[in-house]
Amino acid sequence: MTQHEALARVYLQTTYRVITAAKPVDIRIGVLNPALADLLQSRGARTWAFLTASNPRSQQLTDDDNALRNDKLMQSLREEGWSCLDAVGVPDNSDWTPEQSVLILGIGRRAALALARRWQQNAIVYGEHGVVPELVWAD
Repeated sequence: MTQHEALARVYLQTTYRVITAAKPVDIRIGVLNPALADLLQSRGARTWAFLTASNPRSQQLTDDDNALRNDKLMQSLREEGWSCLDAVGVPDNSDWTPEQSVLILGIGRRAALALARRWQQNAIVYGEHGVVPELVWAD
């Protein structure tokens, strides 16, 4: 099994949870989600990306280092004017630690991949209104 295949398995076995005031919106790669469609519509967005700054290139960092990286990511996104919601990647496998993340609303694929590369991430989860979420490799 290649590294991409092993990582893809982990990414596919993760719930990408968006924190909202009402209730969390859980995203799964390859699965349409009416709650996500409602969230996008309520925010006037047609596209989105799920991104973290944790564990760059899948190299495990301390909780404190990951928290600092994600705080910087969120600050950078807000300074650039992106509409964002707090999120967390929750792995199905309890051996993996949930990762603090962000849902970026209204972002295109190219811009989202540029952010993934800037924050040294292997991939993002990307979607458009009415289309199943997909795993997109950054390399």
